Amino acid sequence: MGDLKINQLDQSTGLYTKKNTHYSIFGSEGPFLIFIHGVGLCGDIWEPQVRYFSANYRVITYDFLGHGFSASHSKSPSIDDYVEQLNELVNSNDISSFSLVGHSMGAIISVAYSLKYSNKINALIPLNIVYNRSSNAKEEVLGRANMILNSGEIGNIDQTISRWFANKTDSAHIKKINRVRQLLLDAPPKGYGDAYKLFAESDSIFENMLHNLDCPVLYLTGSDDPNSNSKMSQEMASKTPKGLTKSIDNEAHMMAYIAPEKVNPIIEDFLKENE
Repeated sequence: MGDLKINQLDQSTGLYTKKNTHYSIFGSEGPFLIFIHGVGLCGDIWEPQVRYFSANYRVITYDFLGHGFSASHSKSPSIDDYVEQLNELVNSNDISSFSLVGHSMGAIISVAYSLKYSNKINALIPLNIVYNRSSNAKEEVLGRANMILNSGEIGNIDQTISRWFANKTDSAHIKKINRVRQLLLDAPPKGYGDAYKLFAESDSIFENMLHNLDCPVLYLTGSDDPNSNSKMSQEMASKTPKGLTKSIDNEAHMMAYIAPEKVNPIIEDFLKENE
């Protein structure tokens, strides 16, 4: 990536578009708190967290490579490319330390970032993270990623939605689910495919590395998430020196968006304990 230079600044909305990264800053007081979305989504997915945390934190959300309004990488990106995208954003805003929340692929990025730049992280919360999938599960995800990259089309969206929002049928839920479906339909296939391929390949990259995570870490997932399950979070927590884990009952992969009233207070309590 090149230097991040401001092309557009809207002070009234807090929306910033730089050369490679689109991001938003909410709130004017308190510690910095950064959120990283998952594959096929964008920074807007953190709206429930922005409303909740921006009164006491300076909240940053952004679109990672090839998603939302952020540019795709010219080549097939590595995890470190996503890490460095975040680090350039942090450095360009003169942020010396912050807490970090990542969801799914964003959770993988958040752990990779915290391992590389541990001196900058106050607290880390990986949401719905995958770890050491079975070989069959890994091959299934990798096959879908390659299909997207080869065809230029994102398929099986309804299956994804069904898995992400297990047992959510209320009208309020349906409105949110439809919004996420539209985000997936609008996602750039290359950016989606690049990230999804890494998502398939990277759940074991932290083998024999988690003992180097020296910040407080809360691995948070949902009891109804079939792929990013509580057993994975428990295993990661057991290998992390200051690691804790919690599973939220009756919630699946998109719990932070569909049930923020359950997720946000847990995040808040953990942050307050480690500020």
